Amino acid sequence: MKYRKITKKAQRIKVKNISIFFMKKILIALSSSFTSETFKENFLREGFQVGVVNNGKEALEVIKRDSPDLVLADVSLEEIDGFELIKKIKEDSRINRIPVIIYSRSGSSEHREKAMDYEARDFVVGHSESPRDVAFRIKNYLKEQKAYIIPLNPDIEGSNDIIKELNQKGEKGCPSCNNNLSLYLLRNPLMGESVFSVSLVCLKCNYRSKK
Repeated sequence: MKYRKITKKAQRIKVKNISIFFMKKILIALSSSFTSETFKENFLREGFQVGVVNNGKEALEVIKRDSPDLVLADVSLEEIDGFELIKKIKEDSRINRIPVIIYSRSGSSEHREKAMDYEARDFVVGHSESPRDVAFRIKNYLKEQKAYIIPLNPDIEGSNDIIKELNQKGEKGCPSCNNNLSLYLLRNPLMGESVFSVSLVCLKCNYRSKK
């Protein structure tokens, strides 16, 4: 998935076909199953799609496969801890823009300083911050990232060129179900009003291109 300036061809697609896409994906990667379920309930209540894993290795696999919009990672994850997870995410150009919030039950100064060193998006202290408050904080952060879905149709000028540029296999339809693809645009306000991450999605089977 690349960040790029939106081309004139994409801008010419009819505005009436654009619909705002609010459902964001959160991956919870905490060592405690009970804490994970508590966070999951609060995130679902706020309208998020939620995935749950309990070790860092599985978290990395899910991140590479599903490209969540945000990850909540525990400092004490097994196999790959939260800090090492951030490092591996930043080393992979396909997922290195996914924000990670570090979770620490103790909230120690060592953990907080390390979170800053690894450029975590935020730091959550387990014993003093409720899952409800964390859900609100994440919701406010992700609210800044507007996302749009634009249905692509061969009859719309520029659609085939856009699909060809973003789809390395050159297929016009979804590679999983052959349904028409849509353009998924995610704005990052930190990079500018006209800079978006761009990928192809299928609204029928939830396929999402990696590019």
